Amino acid sequence: MKNLDHLHLCDRDFYFAYTKSMSIYLKERGISYIFKAKSIKNGETFTLYLKTSQLQKALDEYKEISTED
Repeated sequence: MKNLDHLHLCDRDFYFAYTKSMSIYLKERGISYIFKAKSIKNGETFTLYLKTSQLQKALDEYKEISTED
């Protein structure tokens, strides 16, 4: 197991997906979430991802597909 003590992560390092369709899209592209939870503010389910170049590429593709309609 890797030692991650040297990492200093903050909220900018994570992506919160609040739609099931987005989570499914990311899963189909081999991107795993860190965890799934319910928001304490509104009870909505979300999945949390570590921001990576692979994730950003998938998000860009999703946005492009979503705006084609």
